[in-house]
Amino acid sequence: MPQWPRIWTKLFFASLIYYILLMPWQMKWLPITLGIMTAGLFWLLETKFRAKFKRLAGNKYAALLFASYLLVVLGSFYSEDTRQASKEMFSKIPILVWPLMLGSLLPFGRLEMDRLFKIFIYSVSTLVLASFLFAIYRYFTNDDAQVFYFTGFLSLSKVPPHYMGMYVTFAYALVLYRLVSGNAIFKKPSLNIALLVLLALAIVFIWVRMQYLLFIFVNAYILVQYVKAKRGRKQAIASLLGLVILFGSLLVIVPGSRSRLIDTYHELRSFEQMIENKQTNPRKFLWVEGVKVIKENFWTGVGTGAENAALNDKIEKVDAIFWDGSQTYQLYEMRFNYHNSFLQIFAANGVFAFLIFIALLLWPFFDLKGHPYRTEVRLFLWITILSFFTESMLQRQAGVLFFAFFYTLLIVQQVRPKEA
Repeated sequence: MPQWPRIWTKLFFASLIYYILLMPWQMKWLPITLGIMTAGLFWLLETKFRAKFKRLAGNKYAALLFASYLLVVLGSFYSEDTRQASKEMFSKIPILVWPLMLGSLLPFGRLEMDRLFKIFIYSVSTLVLASFLFAIYRYFTNDDAQVFYFTGFLSLSKVPPHYMGMYVTFAYALVLYRLVSGNAIFKKPSLNIALLVLLALAIVFIWVRMQYLLFIFVNAYILVQYVKAKRGRKQAIASLLGLVILFGSLLVIVPGSRSRLIDTYHELRSFEQMIENKQTNPRKFLWVEGVKVIKENFWTGVGTGAENAALNDKIEKVDAIFWDGSQTYQLYEMRFNYHNSFLQIFAANGVFAFLIFIALLLWPFFDLKGHPYRTEVRLFLWITILSFFTESMLQRQAGVLFFAFFYTLLIVQQVRPKEA
């Protein structure tokens, strides 16, 4: 029956839509992992395995993802925390299955790719709008301004703020790039501008400082590159400066983001030593102690899932005192990860896992000739790389689901010769 393969293909694509649609929400009663399972089922039912594995063979990016997951598995054998190792192996399965499935298919065309991008943008934007409306309702009910910031603002989603900030920044980048390149999300310019304003406001209220920096970077890259080509260098620079001033004004006007900027100023000022009873960011101490863990376990790491315990053993000796907004605390009173994806991977699985991770993030920059989505790839990689510097983004499902899927979609699926 010749119609069956086409049916499985359509159902497979529907599973991808479900997965992307649920990514920003990740509700318990509607599991996003169901999208992976159903996609796997329809991928199997389509059969054609010989052709699939022929396409997959020689795909260097799929091989790097497979190798990174293999080292996670190998690290579980010498880990002192087998329970956490099992948990991490399970949570990182998307790093294995998405390149296996998507990398074995013919690259999606522009229609399919644009549809997936739009579903992501619509889902993120709907969540943001609903979060603002719900926050306003709760504010008038409880008179508590914290409902507009950080975890309070994202009460409708199970995605933590640092991860949601990355999602929103990527969605904003996609909308802005399409607007300036003549492929806008909506036909009316006013709707696209409104969407950009909504996402920009979300970045302010989500309260993640790295995303403030990324917002400026994304606008600088897109506006200078594309507005310059259409309207000239002066217009591009003027557009960028105007947007930065507007965004900076919002950060200063909004009380929550203004307090974050003040905290950042004090942290930078007291980086070397405490000044006026102000301590620097805990990340400084986590990174310093994390490097010590790496030096002691350079080749193989401490094992999958055991790296956080090794770090927390180190920080027990740190006597710095911090303020959490209501009381003082010391690092040993809490359980920390490395707050840096590069250090986290190095400490867990050693130098080879670290080098594979670096290759995954940097190699595509030199392999984009003829790529139909060069700008999207660059934006995705820069957003993830800079986000990885201040958070261990791949230690939670929200980070793995985002990175594994879009990396596979943009790079594994597209950076290879197309078949006839």
